Amino acid sequence: MPQQGIAVITGFVGSDPGSFGREGGPAACSFRLGCTRRFFDAQQRQWRDHPTVWITVKSFRQLAVNVMTSVRKGDPVIVTGSLAQDEWTKDGINRTSIVMHASCVGHDLSRGTSTFVKSPLPAQTEDGLGGEEFEEDEREDGDGDEHVHENATRGDESSDSSEDATGDAAAAHRAR
Repeated sequence: MPQQGIAVITGFVGSDPGSFGREGGPAACSFRLGCTRRFFDAQQRQWRDHPTVWITVKSFRQLAVNVMTSVRKGDPVIVTGSLAQDEWTKDGINRTSIVMHASCVGHDLSRGTSTFVKSPLPAQTEDGLGGEEFEEDEREDGDGDEHVHENATRGDESSDSSEDATGDAAAAHRAR
């Protein structure tokens, strides 16, 4: 029976997200996340920190695109995902590292505020996975003869395009 535990880690982003992977392949990015547990030292009557635990967080596809747009070094975040082990050989020595494959990444709103902008829905590809084309959502109506084209953005109807809304949010985030 396969087991896949889900972990939730809160902490601060230690590096700006960087993309990786093959040219033309699905979007992928990673960043370092630092998590420092605190405890109250009754003898000293003060809060103290345990050593910081650092983990690499990896995200893929649309989540990676959104992380690259929204997350910056120093941001407080909450990450949900599964733990995995990366293995490689360097200088003839086998090495391993624990990483988190993120399924969700968000700002920790107990530490500040954030503005949310919906991503356009990705177009479906033959394999059933979302593609990278976001221009239009094409679907059949009830009688099956016509196709209805509509803007993939499902949020504010007053915005001229999803690019403008996403760009404005990204610009506002960078201005912080």
